[in-house]
Amino acid sequence: IPKPLTSNIGDPVKGREIVISREGNCLACHNIPYIVDLFQGNIGPSLAGVGNRYTIAELRLRLVNPYVLNPDSLMPAFYKVNGLIRVDEKYIGESILSAQQIEDVISWLITLKK
Repeated sequence: IPKPLTSNIGDPVKGREIVISREGNCLACHNIPYIVDLFQGNIGPSLAGVGNRYTIAELRLRLVNPYVLNPDSLMPAFYKVNGLIRVDEKYIGESILSAQQIEDVISWLITLKK
C-alpha cells in the first residue's frame, strides 16, 4: 500500500508504544529487538532488521491486510474490517488499530535496521 492512510506523519515513539502494548500485542508473536521482556513470541518472524527487509509500503500492507500475502497467516489484519473470519466481538465492524496508529507503528518498524 504505497500511500499513507492519513495525512499526518507517523510518530515512531507512539509506534513503539503500540507495538509493546496490549493494544498492538506484537510481543505475543514476535521477538522484538531493544525490548526488555521475557515473554516475547516466536510464532512470527523476529522484527530485528525488519526496516531493511521491507519498504514502508510493504509494511503497511502487512499490517493492514496480511492475508493478501498469505491467506493462512496467523497475523491479524490490524486495519481491515470486512471479510474476516475469527473476530473478537469488540472488533466487529471496527479495526484493531486506527489509521494513525498504523502509520505510527510503521514509522517505528522502519527504524529497526541491522
